[in-house]
Amino acid sequence: MSAQARTIVIHGGDYAHVRGLTGEHGGGIQIDYRALPVGQIFARMLATRCFEACEFSLANYLVLRASGQHWLSALPVFPYRAFRHGLVVVRKDSPLTAFEQLEGARVGVEDYSMTAAVWVRGLLQSEYGVAHRGITWVTRRKQRLPLPASARVERTDASLEELLLEGGIDALLGFALTDFERPAHERRLRTLLERPDAAERAYYERTRVFPINHTVVLRNDLLERMPAAASAVMQAYATAKDSAYRRHSPGLLPWGDANWDEDMVRFGGDPLPYGLNAINRAVVGTLLAYLHEQEFIRERLPIDSVFLVPERS
Repeated sequence: MSAQARTIVIHGGDYAHVRGLTGEHGGGIQIDYRALPVGQIFARMLATRCFEACEFSLANYLVLRASGQHWLSALPVFPYRAFRHGLVVVRKDSPLTAFEQLEGARVGVEDYSMTAAVWVRGLLQSEYGVAHRGITWVTRRKQRLPLPASARVERTDASLEELLLEGGIDALLGFALTDFERPAHERRLRTLLERPDAAERAYYERTRVFPINHTVVLRNDLLERMPAAASAVMQAYATAKDSAYRRHSPGLLPWGDANWDEDMVRFGGDPLPYGLNAINRAVVGTLLAYLHEQEFIRERLPIDSVFLVPERS
């Protein structure tokens, strides 16, 4: 096999804990890691299957598998986790200050099937008693995946941020909002919760769930051509993450680095665990339950059936 044939190109986000992936890992396999905006990666992978290995939406992957699509396989590598209590944004003059007040509201979301949106709807219903089917979800006309028949959705070509500012929607799942680039005193938007970090800490202490958003997938034709690819990729991610921990790299903890030691203890020394341990099984199981309740999948998939766990090399 040529040197080129022993190279795996992985596309993913630019995080501290993936720096160092590029190089040789396991059995002489060379990994070439290329950072791209993850939303772009997901859309291109779904549209054209163009990446042989990449970071991918966990919810979208589970929906694909549940629908019988088996052209890609996921490793139990989870490069991106995030609490979502601070994702819901409203205007500064909004009367909304609690999740319970979203009953019957109009809420903007970039893509209805995105993992963050699945987590928010599950959080609203399970933790705050807000029926997500009572909310009107205003979203882009083009969606990654077909919408569940029960979804209460309106589609728009307008900027969701502008809709929020103009009063066309009551709240927004806010990613990369231009208003938040302004100085704090000039902003017209705010998080719905005054202290989302406090709500996140309380949620984690109660549930032990640090939501997983992304996984790492390999196309099955790569696995057929290079059987050792799964082990090499998983080893590479684990080695890069351990190195980031040793460096105390910024961005590894959900609430910043000011309380590094305390929060590392809170997460058992590993806030971003890989593998199918009890912690990850519980978190993936929660997401599967939300996908089932939201009618993205007909039956909950056995967790062992959707992840490829390579033998240690």
